[in-house]
Amino acid sequence: MTQQKLPSLTESVVRALTTPQSFSRGQELYRADAILNATQQGNQLSAHCEGTMEPYYRVSATLDDAGVSKANCTCDYEYGGLCKHVVALLLTYIQKPKSFAARQAPEELLNDLSREELRALVLQLLEREPELYDWIQAMTAAPASPSKAKTTRKKKIDVEVYRRQARNVLHSLDGLHTSEAYWGMGGLADGLREIQARAQKFLDAGDADTALTILLALVEEVTNSRAYEYLDDSNGELGDYVNGVGVPLAEAILSAERSEQERAQLVRKLKKWERELRDYGMEEGLDLALQAAEYGWNDAPPHRAPTFARGKDNDWIEEDDEFEDADEDEEEDEFETGDEYGDSGFYMRETALDLTEAKLNVLARQNRIEEYLALCQKHGKHLRYARKLVELGRALEGTNYALKHLEFANDALELAQALREAKHISEALAIGERGLKLQGYKFALGQWLAPLEETQGRAAQALDAWLAAFEERPSLDIYKRVKQLGANDWGKLETRVMSTLKKSWDKSVLAQVLLFEEKWDDAIAVANQREADYTVVAIVAEGVLQPRPEWVIRASKKQALELIGRTQTKYYVHAVEWLERMKNAYAVLKQNDAWRAYLNDLKLEYKRRPALQAQLKRL
Repeated sequence: MTQQKLPSLTESVVRALTTPQSFSRGQELYRADAILNATQQGNQLSAHCEGTMEPYYRVSATLDDAGVSKANCTCDYEYGGLCKHVVALLLTYIQKPKSFAARQAPEELLNDLSREELRALVLQLLEREPELYDWIQAMTAAPASPSKAKTTRKKKIDVEVYRRQARNVLHSLDGLHTSEAYWGMGGLADGLREIQARAQKFLDAGDADTALTILLALVEEVTNSRAYEYLDDSNGELGDYVNGVGVPLAEAILSAERSEQERAQLVRKLKKWERELRDYGMEEGLDLALQAAEYGWNDAPPHRAPTFARGKDNDWIEEDDEFEDADEDEEEDEFETGDEYGDSGFYMRETALDLTEAKLNVLARQNRIEEYLALCQKHGKHLRYARKLVELGRALEGTNYALKHLEFANDALELAQALREAKHISEALAIGERGLKLQGYKFALGQWLAPLEETQGRAAQALDAWLAAFEERPSLDIYKRVKQLGANDWGKLETRVMSTLKKSWDKSVLAQVLLFEEKWDDAIAVANQREADYTVVAIVAEGVLQPRPEWVIRASKKQALELIGRTQTKYYVHAVEWLERMKNAYAVLKQNDAWRAYLNDLKLEYKRRPALQAQLKRL
């Protein structure tokens, strides 16, 4: 099979996508021929890379005209940029492209198989990989496509199945000690989200009635369980779930077909639950769903959120007391009155909750494009408007619109990423560069944009992006990129960069930069500051070991004795780490006898601390 020609890739592009350490280690892996079973499938490269913690890691990278659009590795690297295994994969491709075996795309591989052959293949696969059975069962049980789901679903789901699952989740922490249950709240909320995800599948497939049935059952089980009363949800996991269910619930309400009577019943039910949850700060999601039920696709007036009301004697009383004995019809009347709301003393929400996102999700799901675009423009949803234009193949129009209307850097990043994904590189660059001038945090945008600019040979623009990232979150790696790209004007740039470092609360990066520049005494001055954290002192002590061992001895001794003085065994291991630095500094000075004398004195002074003595034996 003939290999597809991929976009060109160079080492400089790879360098821009990773840290110097990862690039260096990736080079070592490449030279050691650590990349095995390398394949090329379309624009994707895949291989195994020999590992240290595991026999091998699975690595992959997708290339486009701007370089590397995606990369994945099964290692646990999380320190920024590409890991060394992906670097090794890319360097192998650059240097030995013919070592990659060509593979057909999956659709090409299966195109010529008959239905019976495909069935036999799946059965054979299940026999070899039985754990795939649950996945295949879930996929085949999922709702059909929207059009098919609406016309073929004749049997209603058994909602009691979902209720039982919700009850099991809500009572999963029963019997645990309060502190144990506290740590289980995240898992409880995730269990509810798993049930909600099944409702979402029906909603995405166009079966809003079924989705609504499941979501309402979920909320009802939460309120009936009153788990928020007896479980410690101080971290807000359950509250976040309940508030978050409001958007899909609102979408289901907007999409479902309901008679006026059914809608009125739904409104009463939601109001009842909303009042019960309000005291626990969990009412926002139901407020959104309630607005969808009351007003549908019409614009809602300012939303009234009663919290307290005046009684007959003009005293403030809690709303729940006022309505405690009211029947459902009276509740409906109480909450659907007009101007008397203000007269009776209810607090008013200044603005209605924004249903626009939910409405846009429904319109997108139903492919009502013109209504979607109109609603975006009406409510100033500029990012969604521009993204939809890109999806429709109108990238230039979407880009021009975004350049005029986007206000936030993170929106620019999202759109620029979508444009790159759609292979509109120049438009992605234009939006990214515009984003650097908008409001909001720019670190993520700068870090994403800078390597892309470098791959396009746009050094000046790459420098601007790196500087934007550096000024919000300085690091030694970005400093190195800035210095390399700004070499021609480094005198002026250095002043700007050092000013940023000196203003930063984290002095560790300033120390790292000074050490990189071999400004030993300046780095020591940073470590000697009263507010310097012990981590800064450690960084400097490691960095100036050879040129300034005397200072390392003094600083390490001070840190070690302070930890020993706390008389807590948990600090002894860290004290010995500082003593290890002292030992290394004495070795640089070739004063090993002086070190042994100090250590013996220390052991004698603290001979009645067996835990410390045990740690000192390591030296």
